[in-house]
Amino acid sequence: MMKKRFFIAVLLLPILGFSYELNFNKSFTKVVNPDLLTTNITISVEKKDENKVNSEIEKFNEFLKKTNEVTLKNGSFTLSPKYKYHDNKQEFLGYVGNLRYTAESKNAKDLNVFMDKLISIKENIKSEEVKLNISNVSWKTSDNLENKSFDELRLEAINWIDGYAKTLSSQVSKYCEVSKINIFETNTGNVVYARAEMASLGMSKMAADVAPISSEQNITINPNFILECKWLYVLEEMKHLHMHIQLVLD
Repeated sequence: MMKKRFFIAVLLLPILGFSYELNFNKSFTKVVNPDLLTTNITISVEKKDENKVNSEIEKFNEFLKKTNEVTLKNGSFTLSPKYKYHDNKQEFLGYVGNLRYTAESKNAKDLNVFMDKLISIKENIKSEEVKLNISNVSWKTSDNLENKSFDELRLEAINWIDGYAKTLSSQVSKYCEVSKINIFETNTGNVVYARAEMASLGMSKMAADVAPISSEQNITINPNFILECKWLYVLEEMKHLHMHIQLVLD
């Protein structure tokens, strides 16, 4: 039995050597129109008393918890003591509270209404110790649109490599099949801003119909393909060898 196994292994070695691999990359891109407007909100309050910081922050927080114009994400609140140094001595100035959110909406009017309400709260407080910062409004692709695009591109890549393997097999008279696919994903595009970043002081209401111009973005995957190609006559020899092995084993 040991001799038979050794004989089979020796026969397989030269035949398995008649194959080679093709390793290459190819990009697949889908152009999409971003479907989500987004902006970052920061409310900063500086007071001597910690409770007064919390009181001013709560005026904004009550509105934010009840708002239905936008979707709020990545909310956070920090409270830190503030010091200054004079003649190598530390002097306590008070506390600084920062409330941060990311606001998103598919509707430009809703987002502008939300921002104008925030600005109104800030203006009614009338204090330089309370600062509101609203970042540039920009377009981005939502998770749903991005995931859908990646799914479509992955399917396109798989269909392409299957067809390419068949075409290659026909043109080079070899049998080529997909051995492995690694897919890398990227989302690139030029973001267009329309509503300038607002300073914490001297802020005034903006027109509710101001919105960024949507710019196209590229959703791209960069698959790495590995094809294994075998000589056709080798495949026939392997079939015959398989039959011979069966006879030997029997």
